[in-house]
Amino acid sequence: GPRAAIYEYLSFSGQYRLQTGAPEHRTATSVVLRAQDLDEQADYGAIFDNWDRDNNGMLDRQDVATNAYSIGFDPELFFVG
Repeated sequence: GPRAAIYEYLSFSGQYRLQTGAPEHRTATSVVLRAQDLDEQADYGAIFDNWDRDNNGMLDRQDVATNAYSIGFDPELFFVG
């Protein structure tokens, strides 16, 4: 199929993995496929550990507030009620 041809004839240098499913966009002259950039994968465990400043395994209000403020967000945006 078309995905096999793309993998075979184009060089993605192992950086991208094509997503399965319908193309994002299709015209008479082009097909746009969704791909995952493997170099840009987030390590959510490391992010959580970094935000869990008191190392209790949970993100409490103080953890969220401290980290939200450090990246320039108003901590109240993260709290409901």
